[in-house]
Amino acid sequence: MRRIIGATLILLFAFASAVSAHTGLTSSSPADGEDITEDVYEIVLEFNTKIETTSSVKVFNENKEEIIVSNTQVSDNVMTGGFASPLDNGTYTVEWKIIGGDGHPIQGTYSFTVSQDALEDPAVPEETEETPTTPLEESIEKPVEQAIEDSSKIASNDVLVVILVILFTIAGGFFGWIIGRRQSK
Repeated sequence: MRRIIGATLILLFAFASAVSAHTGLTSSSPADGEDITEDVYEIVLEFNTKIETTSSVKVFNENKEEIIVSNTQVSDNVMTGGFASPLDNGTYTVEWKIIGGDGHPIQGTYSFTVSQDALEDPAVPEETEETPTTPLEESIEKPVEQAIEDSSKIASNDVLVVILVILFTIAGGFFGWIIGRRQSK
């Protein structure tokens, strides 16, 4: 009986640790809580394992208006997205949603602030706005279709594993109880 209970506990802890090991954000540029004094043209998020190409990132300003992140690319464990023009002064919230290498959907948020001096020459921003927008618009014209995994299937696999572990634990305890009753008679 002790062997059955011991084996059941080992399986329970083995599955529990596998279920709890998820992908997470390891670094970002701009970083969480960072106060940036330069132009911000892109956002770079790095995770601790490979992420799926269906991952996404959204950026919102202080008024909860979405700033368009274009040309989002995923390469191994890094997701990069660009902005058509540099971000204005203010606080921005980044919301990311990924599917990690372990197949689990993960999401998170963080914020950063842009604080630039207003002493720049007005002619310079106009020139810099025209130069990057042309290549960005050309790259936006070609949409890429990506397969989207059904997150409910992924989540249901975790639930199924937990239910099976619980059922095996109950069955092991029941059989151990029956064997213990027979031995005591």
